[in-house]
Amino acid sequence: MPAYKVTWTQQAIATAIVDVELDELARWAISAGVVRAGPEPRPAEVEALRRSLERNTHLRDAVLRVYATRQQPGRE
Repeated sequence: MPAYKVTWTQQAIATAIVDVELDELARWAISAGVVRAGPEPRPAEVEALRRSLERNTHLRDAVLRVYATRQQPGRE
């Protein structure tokens, strides 16, 4: 029986409800290496990142997307 390979592009929409405090999200993003600061990549400061997450919805949404996709039961 012949085998055929088929490839296509498909759009998907995912929605997640994430229950996390911004302080916890900021600490996680820094420890996971998701967010860096400065011209020479170095860890961001938790308080500064928390303020940015609070004010910048695009940044907050981006970090939440990464957080939601990396968080699995029993895994930090």
